[in-house]
Amino acid sequence: MRRKILMGVLAVALPTGLLAVTQGAAVAKPSPNPISCSNISATLVFAGAETTEGVPTTSHTASGSTSVTSSTFSCSPGSGSTGTLSIPGGKNLKNSKYSKSACSAAPTNTTVCDKFVQDSWAEFQAAGGSLKKSLKTISVTVNGNSDTLKVKSSSEVVGSPCGGGEVGFQISGEDLGHYYDKTASLLVCLGSDTRADHSTGFFTTDFLTDNGGGVISANIDPTTSSGTF
Repeated sequence: MRRKILMGVLAVALPTGLLAVTQGAAVAKPSPNPISCSNISATLVFAGAETTEGVPTTSHTASGSTSVTSSTFSCSPGSGSTGTLSIPGGKNLKNSKYSKSACSAAPTNTTVCDKFVQDSWAEFQAAGGSLKKSLKTISVTVNGNSDTLKVKSSSEVVGSPCGGGEVGFQISGEDLGHYYDKTASLLVCLGSDTRADHSTGFFTTDFLTDNGGGVISANIDPTTSSGTF
């Protein structure tokens, strides 16, 4: 598998067993190569409910991690899977409401006293380009063979190539494993979601309108997400 979200911030922490099988040297390039995969299915769970305003904090670095559940996908030919990914929080954004003078007048008011904000949509947007720093590698198993995607670039996607106006992430890099290839990519598009209060059922709509308590998790859409190794 290869690829999104989300959201906001991040060095990949994988299960010990999965890490162990990816530390060997790359083997000779087999056939077929490259191999294309689709029908990626997994759930991304944010460290905190994503909202427009976010949560004021004194910390410059986010304390929580975004997790991606174990995923499965189909390939041509064959199938594949990944272990659970844990994406550590990155740098929090500055709190636009911070005011030294207002804080002096009301020192217990975190809205104006805390210098940073976490779990905000703006932070989620900024996370797209930083995935290449946090997701240095992504470990996958394709047709029973252990593969490692070395991430070289990443970006947030709004609309194409994600279908139906979906929001997601495009990750590009190099396959260092069984299907060794200098051009590998992962497209993760987010479809349905869950909220703290209610949901429209569509991540992009909740992302753009944020009607209420914030998004807790989002499902990777298997009909639009894909990878090439």
